[in-house]
Amino acid sequence: MEIRRFIEEVKKLNLLREVKGAHWNLEIGAITDLNAKRNKYTLLFDEIVDYPKGFRVLTGTLLDSRRVGLALGLTSNLNDLQLVTKLRERLNYANREYKSYDPIEVSDTPFLENVYREENVNLFKFPAPKWHELDGGRYIGTADAVITKDPDSDWINVGAYRVMLVDKNKLAIFIEASHHGRLHIEKYLKQGRKAPIAISFGPPLSLFIFAGMEVPYGVSEYNFAGAVVGERMKVFRGEVTGLPIPAESEIAVEGYITGEVTDEGPFGEFMGYYAGGRMKSPVIEVKRVYYRKDPILLGTAPSISPYDYSYLRCPIRSAMIWDFLERAGVPNVKGVWAHEVGFSRAFIVISIKQTFAGHATMVGHLVATAPLASYGGRYVIIVDEDIDPSDLNQVIWAMCTRSDPAITIDVIKNVNSTPLDPMAERRENVKEYVSSRAIIYAVKPFDKLIRNQFPIEVRPSEELVEKVTKKFNHLFSP
Repeated sequence: MEIRRFIEEVKKLNLLREVKGAHWNLEIGAITDLNAKRNKYTLLFDEIVDYPKGFRVLTGTLLDSRRVGLALGLTSNLNDLQLVTKLRERLNYANREYKSYDPIEVSDTPFLENVYREENVNLFKFPAPKWHELDGGRYIGTADAVITKDPDSDWINVGAYRVMLVDKNKLAIFIEASHHGRLHIEKYLKQGRKAPIAISFGPPLSLFIFAGMEVPYGVSEYNFAGAVVGERMKVFRGEVTGLPIPAESEIAVEGYITGEVTDEGPFGEFMGYYAGGRMKSPVIEVKRVYYRKDPILLGTAPSISPYDYSYLRCPIRSAMIWDFLERAGVPNVKGVWAHEVGFSRAFIVISIKQTFAGHATMVGHLVATAPLASYGGRYVIIVDEDIDPSDLNQVIWAMCTRSDPAITIDVIKNVNSTPLDPMAERRENVKEYVSSRAIIYAVKPFDKLIRNQFPIEVRPSEELVEKVTKKFNHLFSP
């Protein structure tokens, strides 16, 4: 869904708030972070200090299941696990049918209302915030869609990577070692060629969502997101690189990575720390800037969970992990939830109906080392089918009563990690980062379970619950 239509729909839900007079230097970031921890509105900033009216910043777009469902063309009335169930249907469809959703190329688009070329490029035209007090610069790209191409095939990748302003026509981009965009760029540079790159700083929200997810290797996020939504995306070929830019972009740039690097960061990241420090990152030489009249810069401020986009990946990652387990042949998975407190990566809970000895072990080891969960991961918790994996109270209760630390915790070492991890040892090469994972088996011991020897829980029966809620409806109605 394109940003302007999304704003109108969010207005109908009474979740939009307009903010006037905030400063690009720290105030937008602080307001965004406080909002994510309190009222969770979608915030549209205008009349930003030092900038003309109409040059806007949008944050708080995907803070709950209503807005994620809306952005993906589903519905705005789903709860967390209902959204996971619906996403599983759409993801299964996308995995089968993505080849039928090649983007549609168009020759005209609203972002051609303003085009700046070569020496006329000035990236400081946009109110890119300095989001956090200790950031090393202003970050124009925190909720973007970065487009690259494999030099040896037709594969177009769209990733969500952080982008810092360097100069009026230069940007610095940080891309982790395992991410597909980095693989594309390194291929070009190894061939002695400059790497073409385009970035949308106000992309359709469905594309931004999947730009930040683990779409399969070799599959374009354009196709995948289009299949999830059920509509082929429109793209415009960049004048310089020929890369397909989302036609519904608010702001877009294109240019080249030549091999030049510059100091980038630190930046307050999704784990809630400035762990990455100051790094050498690739420079983008920007050759074109496109933007709509009254452009909207899509942005977000990561920090300590919950933060501005800590929710959006929870239902999608949960659905993807659930499908991964079923495709691997694991039976009786009853629920998955990647918790927001663990930024959808570090605290993943899987509910199963234990079917055989070692069932929980199989699930734990598969998830702990899978690409969907290994990056930034920490804990995988396996619970029984009577535990709602999205309810932290139930999960912690199961951990406290169905696990014995001496025998129900496995630790896996040397799983791929990230320099953004505050516990990581500093390395020169981002490809060297590893860390450990813990699997906690918060399930009833299988030998006691099959013999009905585990103690009975203290809880009213379903029949009694139904009876009293009907009889005393005034106590239990919303």
